[in-house]
Parts: sequence; C-alpha cells; structure tokens
Amino acid sequence: MKRNEICSSIVQAIKQYIDSPDCMEIHRAPSKFIRKRKLSFQQVILYLLYSSKASMNQNLAMIRQELISISFPDITKQALSKARQFIHPYLFRDLFNISVDIFYRNIGTRKDWHGYHLFAIDGSKIELPNSKSNFEHFGEMFGYPDSNRKFTMALASTVYDVLEDYIVHASINRYLAGERAVAIEHLKTLEALRIYENAVVIFDRGYYSEGMFRYCVEHNHLCVMRLRENFKLSKNCKGETLTTLPGNPKENTYDIDIRVIEVSLDDGSKEYLATNIFDKSITAPMFKELYFKRWPIEIKYHELKSSFKLEEFNGATPVAIMQEFFINLMLSNIASLIKNHVDELIDETSNPANKYRYQANRSFIIGQLKYRFARYISAQLDLNTFDDLIALAYKNRSQIQPGRSFARKRNKAIGRTHFRNKKVAF
Repeated sequence: MKRNEICSSIVQAIKQYIDSPDCMEIHRAPSKFIRKRKLSFQQVILYLLYSSKASMNQNLAMIRQELISISFPDITKQALSKARQFIHPYLFRDLFNISVDIFYRNIGTRKDWHGYHLFAIDGSKIELPNSKSNFEHFGEMFGYPDSNRKFTMALASTVYDVLEDYIVHASINRYLAGERAVAIEHLKTLEALRIYENAVVIFDRGYYSEGMFRYCVEHNHLCVMRLRENFKLSKNCKGETLTTLPGNPKENTYDIDIRVIEVSLDDGSKEYLATNIFDKSITAPMFKELYFKRWPIEIKYHELKSSFKLEEFNGATPVAIMQEFFINLMLSNIASLIKNHVDELIDETSNPANKYRYQANRSFIIGQLKYRFARYISAQLDLNTFDDLIALAYKNRSQIQPGRSFARKRNKAIGRTHFRNKKVAF
C-alpha cells in the first residue's frame, strides 16, 4: 500500500473510532455526556483536534465559523475547560496507536541500513504550565537561587523509526522518572508489534547499564549504546575490544559478551559504543555512521516543539497535557506519511541534470494538515481531497541545502520560556 493510501486509511479509521459509541464509552468519565446537553462528547473531541495555539476565546469563535457541519454551541471557555476534563486522555493515545498499527500492517517493504531497520530511543524535557494539579502529578521543582520559585516539567520519551520518520511509541512522565524503565516499555512495544526482528535500537549516552544491556540481549534486541567516558568499559577500550559481563548465579544471570568500539570524531575527541552486534562486516567506521543515524529523533523533538508548539498547552491540568501530547504525536505521524509520499513523487519526476534537489516542505504540510484534520473527521472535507493536499505539498517544495552544519551551542539555560499568558493570535 502506498503512503498516501495508508494516510487515508489512518484518518478513516480514526473517524470510525470517534463515531463509534462503543469505543467512546470507555473514554468518558462515569455519568458524563449521557444526557443531552449543549456540548456533546464528539464536539469536545473535535474542538481538541481543531484548536490552534491561539487563546480559547479565539478557538471557540473560529470553530463555530469554520466547522459549520458540527453545529458547535455558543459556550464559555470555562464550560469547555470543564468538559474536556471528563474525556480520558488515553482516547488520544488510542488514536495515536491507530496511526502506528495501520502503518506497520500496510507499509510492505521498509527502509533499512545494511539490512537492518533502525530505531532510536530518547527522552526530552517538556515545559509545563504551573498549576497545583501539575505539581502533584508531574512533580514540583524549585529554582535557584530563589527556592521560592516553583515550576514543573515532564519527561517525554519516544521510540522512533529513524528511516521511516515515524514515532512508534511514546509516553509523558514525571520529569524525574527513570529513563531506562521507560525505554524498556518502548522495547516491549516493539516486541508486541513484532517489528524488532533485524532491527537495531540506538541509545544515547545515559541509557547504558548492565541491566539495560542484559534486557536487550535476553529479548533479542540488537542495540548500540553510547557509553560515558568514565566507565571502565570505555577506559579499557583501545580501538575495539570484546569483553564479558559476568553473570551472578544468585540473581539467575549468566555471562554475556559485549563489543565496545572507540569512535573518533572530527574534532579529535573520542566516543565509546557498546553493542551486541558481532557481525564483523559492520566495522568501526560503520558503527560511527550507525550511531549518528539516531540524529533524526532530535530533529523530531525539535519539530514537535517548534512546528507543533508542543509546549504551548491550552490547558493547565495533567488531563489536558496528555490529551494534547498524543494529538500532536498522531498528527506528526500523519504529516510524516504525507511528506515521504511527496518526496517520492519529487524524486520520480525530478531531472537528474538539475542543479538543485528538492524535498517536501514539512512546515507547510503540518500547517495544512492541522487546518484540514478536524474537517476530515467531521466529514466537512472528503478524504479524497487528500490528493489536493498532496498536490499543494508537491508544488510548495523546498530546496535541499547540501552540507549544512551548525556548531552546537553549549550555553547554559537562561531560564524557562513557557509563559501561558502570552498566546499567539492564530
């Protein structure tokens, strides 16, 4: 199945899920949305799928003007804020999971690197609105030097298919949650989806531990983990070493082999990678290339925070945070499908003699998708108009700038940037 067809299937499945009373029943709070009120369950869901990063008053005015087919009532923002609290945020996690399940069931041939599919696991801190409920759910932290300055953050974590540009599983947790425990949940998802065969999972520095490495070995996950420079494994490595992690009969563990590789960077510094890939055809320079294949997961977090404005939440409760988190991830996956399909069309029709190469404009696609998605779900736009979106994205392509690189900024953080009282106008 082509990516545009998969995209249409995903949107159609999401629409059917939302329109199904049986599916919706488990996602509403008990005794809520059962009597006929001004604001229905489906209308609240469509509002959340529709709303931009503007103020709630602006969103309420625009949805009544633009989504005429759903007859959105004239209500206050306080009424809507209260109503959304009665919708379980895992409804939107299920919608995100629909995008994952349909994609991997229908993609057919997946992209690979030397015969391996590549996944990356990483986390990122998410700035949250300060509120009592967020302090209780995500944890309370204190500023320095003023200990009276309280704030809260969350840890977002994802497993990301770097070659297919697709988020497979994600969670949002307390900021001080253990990254390794969250990573194991990601690995279990790969196992449940049965997409981990012939795949390599790439971890950044901070994930390695003997327990984490053992989990990968025992569950047949090929992995590459960056080591800290002060680890004994790193200090003992000169070029490449093969060593053994000893087992402990009391803990019912056994000896396992570990391959450690020293990688030289362009600036002369060294990095150390631990892996359970013993294929000698994958040489040390190839491991350097393999490790840096994880970089798209960093770009994905940048996309979520910059293009989707993930941290500009329209609600200040844990329910609202999780609702918007999974909505953005779902839309990111659909946008990735459209971009990859348009990129294929551009490659098929481009002239090899052209001086410049082009690609689909991701920001343009995200903006158009955000504008159209609620209209697809409410049947105000027909799914056949996906062809119009693809044609627009094909026309509004961007020139590829080869060899671009930027020095990494190592400036210390100058403070939080999340101010909920500063809303954009659109």
